[in-house]
Amino acid sequence: DLSEDELLQQALVSFLREKKRQVLQSRLDILSRYGVDSIAELESRLAQGLVVEHPAWEDLIAAENLTARLEELDAHLGTL
Repeated sequence: DLSEDELLQQALVSFLREKKRQVLQSRLDILSRYGVDSIAELESRLAQGLVVEHPAWEDLIAAENLTARLEELDAHLGTL
């Protein structure tokens, strides 16, 4: 019942949603490692010296990059 274009669009949406799920899980893994709920909270704990700087700074950068990736995926999903 689906045209080829509709099928391709649904496949792309499924693919992007799975990528988004993977990125969310990766970000959650990082935040959970430090017992925080947000990047801002991790940043605050770093500034206060409540977490060891290494590797927390690298993890903070990775979490920020994952957030940027989520925004890209959301933008792609929004255009479909």
